[in-house]
Amino acid sequence: MAAETGLNKEKYYHGLLPREDIKMLLNKPGEFIVRMSEPNQGQPGRSFILSVCLNEATSDIKHFVVRTALADGKYFIDQYSFSTIQELVKHHLTSGESVTKQYPCPLKTPVGRQRWELNHEDVTTTKKLGEGAFGEVHLGVWKTHGKRGDVKVAIKLAKLDNLTKEQIKEIMREARLMRIFECDYVVRLWGVAAASEPLMIVMELASNGALNSYLEKNQLDDTQKAVMCVQSSWGIEYLHTKNIIHRDIAARNCLYGDGKVKISDFGMSREGPTYQMDPKRRVPIRWLAPETMRVQTYNFKTDVYSFGIMAWEIYHNGKEPFPGLTPLEVAKYVLSGNRMEFEVNINPEIKMLICNDTWAEDPNSRLTQEQISRKLEGLTSIPKPDFEADARKRREADEAGERERASSEPHAPPTAGSATPVQPRTKSSQALSEGGVTGEGKKRDKNKEKTVKRQSKKKNK
Repeated sequence: MAAETGLNKEKYYHGLLPREDIKMLLNKPGEFIVRMSEPNQGQPGRSFILSVCLNEATSDIKHFVVRTALADGKYFIDQYSFSTIQELVKHHLTSGESVTKQYPCPLKTPVGRQRWELNHEDVTTTKKLGEGAFGEVHLGVWKTHGKRGDVKVAIKLAKLDNLTKEQIKEIMREARLMRIFECDYVVRLWGVAAASEPLMIVMELASNGALNSYLEKNQLDDTQKAVMCVQSSWGIEYLHTKNIIHRDIAARNCLYGDGKVKISDFGMSREGPTYQMDPKRRVPIRWLAPETMRVQTYNFKTDVYSFGIMAWEIYHNGKEPFPGLTPLEVAKYVLSGNRMEFEVNINPEIKMLICNDTWAEDPNSRLTQEQISRKLEGLTSIPKPDFEADARKRREADEAGERERASSEPHAPPTAGSATPVQPRTKSSQALSEGGVTGEGKKRDKNKEKTVKRQSKKKNK
């Protein structure tokens, strides 16, 4: 859709950008972007939306549907029609004329794509790795146009026509959450390509894939497994410092590469110290804390319990927890106060830490993830990483890469487009609408239709 019109080449075009992200981009009056509307079930097609910041103090953002005239296929919002959306934007940007006649709403500053908004032409898929919750997962290459050069990445592909509005919001919410992560033990999001289809979530590639598969295929000694436990604990500890509950800690949701465990899969993650789950939603029983089974609540201590289950997985070579039991039997077993036994040799102090301090029935009796990390560091003689120093290095590298990429791109000044008056439209020609001006547009259309009918009656008389 955007590719056909060349709109995806414009820096102010952001593709499928949810309103939650728009609020972060548009802060000053006159700042604007063009985006694509989210799909609605039962309604065909999608529209282009012009989003403009109207009032800085109240964070008032108006969303104008760019409609298409039935007579000539030109694009318009209110007064004029244009051959392209680019011309529409240029006209209002250079003339200073309000987008609507209803109130002053000029375009002043186009807001370009952010560092995490990637171009489709810079992302190449090379091999399908499997299926994800909302689409395929591929191996690929991201062309950074900077010192990093070409980076091998993992790519989640989602075809928008196959997704509901809620599913798209879920995908973008997960990506929004991952953007803040700057830790070597949490998988990194490189960015999102949303200017055209398919929607691409581009992430750090872990060379050895999922942790549970790696454990199943490789023979590791107790020292290596202890290191994995420490690293995964660091990752969870980092998430908790960011006020995030993962809610789905398991070996299958961790990646392993370059000798590091990386926490991944944040589809169930939530911000805040507690979260009340929808009791109808299906969840992985084998990793659930007893209080979650009882009252469907999650908090940092439920992540701690799940970490203990994952530590058991690590020491048992990726074996599924509670072997031989069905999910229903697992729930009854755990709620009766029972816990799994370690069937392998393990450092007795680490075993005691897992059994007593992560699996305690009372959440208040469990240690925090930070306390567990410190105890594991002491037991393994592995020093604590400096999260802040590592994050600063990442930010500095990102900023340097962004400056290098931006300096290599040509900058063309906008020129005014050629405007023609909007032609009368029938009701069937209106595009799908979204936001505040929808009602105004409908009123104008009805008034015009009434005028045309009155003129027709006079002629007949």
